[in-house]
Amino acid sequence: MDAINDFVTERKASEEALRIAACAFESQQGMVITDAQRVILRVNQAFTQITGYSADEAVGQTPRLLSSGRHDQAFYAAMTQALQSDGAWSGEIWNRRKNGEIYPEWLTISAVRDSAERVSHFVAIFTDVSEQVNAQAQIATLAFYDPLTQLPNRRLLLDRLEQALYASTRHARKNALLFVDLDNFKTSTTPGPPPGRPATDPGSAASESLPA
Repeated sequence: MDAINDFVTERKASEEALRIAACAFESQQGMVITDAQRVILRVNQAFTQITGYSADEAVGQTPRLLSSGRHDQAFYAAMTQALQSDGAWSGEIWNRRKNGEIYPEWLTISAVRDSAERVSHFVAIFTDVSEQVNAQAQIATLAFYDPLTQLPNRRLLLDRLEQALYASTRHARKNALLFVDLDNFKTSTTPGPPPGRPATDPGSAASESLPA
């Protein structure tokens, strides 16, 4: 009797765990499950909403389906190394939607191991961070560029100078700085009156042009 009760209890606990996992899988974050060879086995609805690919289009493919081409081999090599050594990787990555749009996402990948401690699956969870990245870009524009002319301002100059000085110190290089004085810079090609001479009155100029 005790064995039956234990079995029923374990069965209920297992069913509850499955329900919780199912709810978590259909969250607002995109989720992808692959096998050890990184072949996609399952995706959730949020994956489809973010990427534009349906489950039928994604299953059987690899995550290269979403590759934007913005990252080099060193980037993916570091990701693979982290998964092998730490069992997880997280960071910002640029991917491509089905419609061709390239977008940023925050991605977390976790390796799943079997009883023999061998990697059996990978679970990836990602969030579209386009709005945050765009907001940061707008903040940077307001901070470093004149809102009227869109020209770089003094703050951007100082920031770039600091970066250049850091780079030159680190790599034992020299930098050159060219300063252009714009105090007497004029944008108009029509010269004004000489200093001390008042501007010509439009009325008198018009009368002078009339025949006598």
